[in-house]
Order: sequence, then C-alpha cells, then structure tokens
Amino acid sequence: MNKIFTAVLVIALITGNVLSQSIPDLTLKNEKQNLFSFDSKINPSMNSDFDNTLQPKKRKTVNSYFGAGYTFMIFTNGYMSNAYPVFDTRNGAFLTNISVFFGFAIAQAVTLEIEPAVLFTNNNKVIDYKLSEPFQGLYDYGHTYTNSMFALPISFNVRFFPMFKLKTFARLFFIGGGVGAAYIREENDVIFNNDPIGGTGYYNYTTMATDQWAPIFKPMIGFTGTGGQFGFGGEIRYNFVKLKQDTRVPFATRFASNFNSVDITLRFYFSL
Repeated sequence: MNKIFTAVLVIALITGNVLSQSIPDLTLKNEKQNLFSFDSKINPSMNSDFDNTLQPKKRKTVNSYFGAGYTFMIFTNGYMSNAYPVFDTRNGAFLTNISVFFGFAIAQAVTLEIEPAVLFTNNNKVIDYKLSEPFQGLYDYGHTYTNSMFALPISFNVRFFPMFKLKTFARLFFIGGGVGAAYIREENDVIFNNDPIGGTGYYNYTTMATDQWAPIFKPMIGFTGTGGQFGFGGEIRYNFVKLKQDTRVPFATRFASNFNSVDITLRFYFSL
C-alpha cells in the first residue's frame, strides 16, 4: 500500500512540474496572440487616419464664376463702319462695349453663361444719305453731322473645352456660341436738302432718333482663366445681328442690313 501511494505521489510531482513549466509558455503565447489581434484591429484604422492626415487637400473645383469684359468692336457692314469706326481719329471718339457675366459649369467640360452688355458711342462725322423717299416730300438727301448710338445686348452663351483633360495651357481653350437680343437706339442731328454732298445751303434741320430690337447669334473661340480665385481670358467672336431696314430716314442702323461685327474681348474672372 505504501509503495502504491509512493508511486502515485511521484507521478503527481512529475506531472505538476511539467505543467508548471508549460503554463507560463502558454500564457505568453496567448498574450502575444491577443496583442497581435489587438494590433490587427487598431492599426488599419490608425494608419488610415494617419494617411488621410498626410494626404494633401485637393484643389476645389470652380463651379460658378462672374466677371466683366471690355470689347473692341469692328463693324463689318459699310454703313455701320463708316458712321461708327472703332476709333475716330478726328475727335478721339471710340466705340465702348462693356459687359458683365455670370456662369456656371453643367459638366466637367461645359459651362453656361448669361452676359448683358452696354454699347455706346458718338461722333461729329458728316454722313451723307440718299433717301429712298423725299423727306416731307421735298428733300432727297439727309446729312448727319452728329451721330450717337446706344445698345443693350444680352446673350446666353455655352462654352465647350475640348482639351480639358490636358495639364497644359491648352486645357483652357474653348469653342462656343451664344444667342440673345439687342436693343439698339440711334440719334442724329440732321440737315435735309437736295445737295448730294455736305450740308451747305441746308433747308431743314432737325434732331431725329430711331430704335429697334434685333436678334443675336455669335460663334466664339478663346481661352478662360486658370480656375483659381481670380483670372483673365480672351476671346474672338463674330456677331450676326440682322437689322430692320428703312432707307427713308438717315440712320446707319436703318440703311445697314445688319449690325454684324468682329469682337475682340478681354475678360476678367472671379470664381465663387
């Protein structure tokens, strides 16, 4: 009996010694596993936040803009260019065309825009008109010696940027067009007589005015600002503006069949 008890005790001591040596190792392995598990759960999130912090902020896309422009306007109709040249060297008068605009992007490469403008000029050129009907049934010629014009065009423009994906200056190039209408008023001081040239020996003097509405269509090409807070651009347009003719009265806007012009415009942009 004593031998059996002694054998059992020896086996128990050996087993306990083995277990005592293996348990710390198991505990350490479990702790390591828990640490690795914790690291796998926390680190991706921490890394993501860290990466987001280090990433540079992207430049804000310009979705809307406004600005103003100044246009050099060259009439292509003979009556209009004779009465209203771009620059009158005799008295320093010149055509003034100032516009304001507001636009916004409807796609990555397309913008829509509204553009009202004001055009005005005056000079003291003598312009001779052969009337289709005698004025007051008496005078065949009208001679203007002051000429003034005022116009309020408004148009809706669309621009397409075919090279918007490029990283060069070419990405700012656009093609486009616009439609709208213009109110045009002309006022002249006139001498009526039967003399084809000049106003000598005049028989009747008066101040006259005429006005009309006319449709506008204009293709255009150019470049815009760089997309920052402030920029500038330039464009070339050709305006198609058909006029209502009435050659019974001495006005350039009534003798001319159109108000067509080549426009060279410098524009200043402010992004919103």
